[in-house]
Amino acid sequence: MEENIQNPHSKKNRKRLISNIIFLLLITILVITLILSLGEINKISAQFQEISHGDNWKYLLAGIGLMLVYFFLWPASQCIYGKALDIEATIGESYLIGCSEHFYNGITPFAAGGQPFQIYSYTKRNVTTAKATGVILASFVTFMLVTNAFSIASLFFYPQISAGFDSMNMGWVKYVAPIGLAINFLVLLFMIAMGTSKHLRGWITKGVKAIANWKFFYKKEKGLRRKMGTAMQKAIPVFEEYCANAQRAFKETWTHKLATFFAILIKVIAMAAYYLIPFFILKAVGIEVDYSKMILVMFATSFAINAVVWMPTPGGTGGIEYAFIIVIAAVTTANSSDPQAAVLIWRLLTYYLILFISFGANAIFEAISSHRINVETKEKDASEETSNN
Repeated sequence: MEENIQNPHSKKNRKRLISNIIFLLLITILVITLILSLGEINKISAQFQEISHGDNWKYLLAGIGLMLVYFFLWPASQCIYGKALDIEATIGESYLIGCSEHFYNGITPFAAGGQPFQIYSYTKRNVTTAKATGVILASFVTFMLVTNAFSIASLFFYPQISAGFDSMNMGWVKYVAPIGLAINFLVLLFMIAMGTSKHLRGWITKGVKAIANWKFFYKKEKGLRRKMGTAMQKAIPVFEEYCANAQRAFKETWTHKLATFFAILIKVIAMAAYYLIPFFILKAVGIEVDYSKMILVMFATSFAINAVVWMPTPGGTGGIEYAFIIVIAAVTTANSSDPQAAVLIWRLLTYYLILFISFGANAIFEAISSHRINVETKEKDASEETSNN
């Protein structure tokens, strides 16, 4: 009996081992990312020092304040959906998991790691994969609903937004923007279909079955390929049940109308704060922007990010940084050096700073999770020892 209790291959020990390995890998990726970005960080530091010598630091503080509002409001919608579904994780744990999304997105290609890692984090608190998927999917759909609403509203400002494109040799934006906005809207529709459509669920299941039955896996009577194919076939019923349960959980979140209302409202406030950050960054680097253009900057930022972030971008700048230059084109005729300074500060606030805070939230969650697993294991061991005696 003692051997079974101390068996290192128990389910919880395996989960803890996997968690520790993943966390170490993520730390390694973070360190490598920062080392590769050292040149950019030095430039940002120089720009930061330049701002601190004048009176524009107050605008930088305002930008940091908006970034913090965005960051700390971001997980609230996810917490609301988790509470509505009565998941096993506490609100605090759900909040930390929501905060960690930025970290996972920041160190994975195409910012694709956030949702999968969050689902995995929920399972460590004994939340079923299906329920975790339902919560994460509902939160993501809420985000897409809000960003699409901002995009539609930004079209009312399009004449003002597009006025500066030609002056900065960015006339091509007029042609690719409709494509980007359409993709954004189609992603929303696809995510809703993922959570509600039986037909889409059936097509996905058929695709998995087709892969599992692929002749490639069964050309030989024995071997790794046949084992992989057999394993996938055995997993199909589990996958079908998972998809059905995930859709059931997703649909259930929307039956809680008050929770949905507050989840959307909070996301609107969070995204408005995010879209307003560029206004104060422009003023911080000395680009003259009147307060009467604050709303224009907010919707120009929404338009630029949602229209261009999906497109391949020239040079070394990332999609969102290049989108920021579109905002500058919409509200000012700044010379070529000013946009670069603004982009560097934007990078500092919305990538590096958020990445570090999100990493801290993830580290806290990992520590809490490990502590709880240790406590639960000791309690179980003590209970079994008492019953044996």
